[in-house]
Amino acid sequence: MPSAPSVSINTEFQGQFHLCAPVGWLNDPNGLSWFAGRLHLFYQYHPYSSVWGPMHWGHAVTEDLVRWTHLPIALIPGEPYDADGCFSGGAVADGERHALLYTGHVDPDPLDPSRRVETQCLAWGDGTVYHKAPQNPVIGPELLPEGASRGDFRDPKVWKEGLHWYCLVASRHADGHGQILLFTAETPTQWRLVGPVLQSRGRLGGMWECPDLFVLDGREVLLWSVMGQPQQDGGFQNPSAVVWSVGTLDRTTGAFLPDAIQEVDQGPDFYAAQTTTLPDGRVVLVGWMQMWERSIPTDELGHGWAGRMTLVREVYWHRGRLAQRPVRELEAYRREEVTGAATFEGRHEFSGVEGQALDLEVEFRSWKGQSVGLSVFASETEETRLTWEPQSGWLTLDRSRSGVPIASRSATHPDCQVYRARVEAPEGVLSLRLVLDRSAVEVFAQNGTTTLSATVYPRPTSARVAFLSEGGTTEVVCRAWPLALV
Repeated sequence: MPSAPSVSINTEFQGQFHLCAPVGWLNDPNGLSWFAGRLHLFYQYHPYSSVWGPMHWGHAVTEDLVRWTHLPIALIPGEPYDADGCFSGGAVADGERHALLYTGHVDPDPLDPSRRVETQCLAWGDGTVYHKAPQNPVIGPELLPEGASRGDFRDPKVWKEGLHWYCLVASRHADGHGQILLFTAETPTQWRLVGPVLQSRGRLGGMWECPDLFVLDGREVLLWSVMGQPQQDGGFQNPSAVVWSVGTLDRTTGAFLPDAIQEVDQGPDFYAAQTTTLPDGRVVLVGWMQMWERSIPTDELGHGWAGRMTLVREVYWHRGRLAQRPVRELEAYRREEVTGAATFEGRHEFSGVEGQALDLEVEFRSWKGQSVGLSVFASETEETRLTWEPQSGWLTLDRSRSGVPIASRSATHPDCQVYRARVEAPEGVLSLRLVLDRSAVEVFAQNGTTTLSATVYPRPTSARVAFLSEGGTTEVVCRAWPLALV
């Protein structure tokens, strides 16, 4: 398989710890899986320009969940069943073989969606080189339930249980809204439909994408991406979102009985997340850290690349709630710790707490004013601001002064600068962890029960960190570690 084109790109905004497109365009994570001693992450990839185009599967691996190595492109469109793109999908180890299940996309006339066909296809590999199965497509439109769209049928999530194979596939129901279907097989070339897993029926957005299922301490969690959900007060602030719900999947009927449905991340840049379970039992998650219907500065500035992934995150339970945190392996890249503690009002900085590659752990206590928070990637003219209002519980991320502007291209979601999430502090402590990586910030509030992911594009000199307390005093304790790969 060929590698990405060897062309020069501008890496000014590429961090050290977030996997970025080596050149061209990157979006959805695909095939997140542990195979042959490494974590494999494939991704939707257009290597020939920094805008979306016919999708390939890029490929990267890591042994320590932090430091990534790009491998040759795994899948290239061109067969009759994937002529216009190798769309998203999953992967699973099958003995000494690595199985990829992906969507073949055929769109002979983009102006006539009725001619579009999407099918599910299989490829086998050894961890580096992959070959498409001669039986493709292995799940075609003849297996769809009556009335389901042939043109919106994509993103298989595949796994094995003993001798049985299963996969979830996103689909458009006959009513025009999203649904997830369950298929099963004894061999991955001969599938049958089990039934619908979950259906929107107009209650949650339009088309659904990228379904995923994982088991965490014996409880099943369904995760999927939602397009076109209207904004709510403090929720669904993006044109597309990722949600999850605890429940139980019935393997005989396909039905999933969900509890409450919640957003996975409430920041401006998070979509199409996937999970996998590591050999040590941890469930880890990666999401695309950009958003549809937005400008991307690295494209508009001609840097030759667009798109990145989040850090690898561990999913865990915190006091009965789903929570996320950076994998512990990131701590091996922390450098000398800097600490600070103060009671202050207004703005306060600690000597040595600065930089554009930082791991910050912060606690606020005994607040007396209207808001507390911090300013990162800061200078006289730029900052990314995170503030929390104790009375209302709103945690607000504001990137309106973060550097190179990002513009919304969505009529329904015109504001892509200010994001809010409700965060409670019943014990009188607000706990925040922020990971900064040149043009990325990931926020984990209250032990990761709330997360916000954002891209920002500050000048290299915007590196100060300031703590904020408006309208009264607060106590702050800070631990900070510069991060470096070398």
